[in-house]
Amino acid sequence: MREENQLREGLAMKNALLYMVIGLLAWWQIGPAGVPIVYAESEPPQEAMLFATVGFQSGVIDEVQGSTIRIDGRSYVLKAAVIVVTHEGEPLELGRIIPTSLAKFHLKEGHIDKMVVKLPQ
Repeated sequence: MREENQLREGLAMKNALLYMVIGLLAWWQIGPAGVPIVYAESEPPQEAMLFATVGFQSGVIDEVQGSTIRIDGRSYVLKAAVIVVTHEGEPLELGRIIPTSLAKFHLKEGHIDKMVVKLPQ
């Protein structure tokens, strides 16, 4: 009886993990609803690169000046190899970012290394 319960629990955990992985893969393919994924690099990547935004901060872009960006009144330095792309995985140049754009960003060593930007429509 105890072995049967352990087998059931193990199977239930495997099924839950499988559903979670499938859900994450599906989410990763389409991205969060309506949020473009944005990369910016000194040289645009040859292929579009998507990434999950788990653990990213979010806010509204106030201003972009060179390698500094202000989001919700707070200034951040962009890493030299910062990645910025659209939700379709298309590279986005920093100069095309419009203030009032929504952003999700990842900090590494206090600098933004990845950023997702939804340009105003």
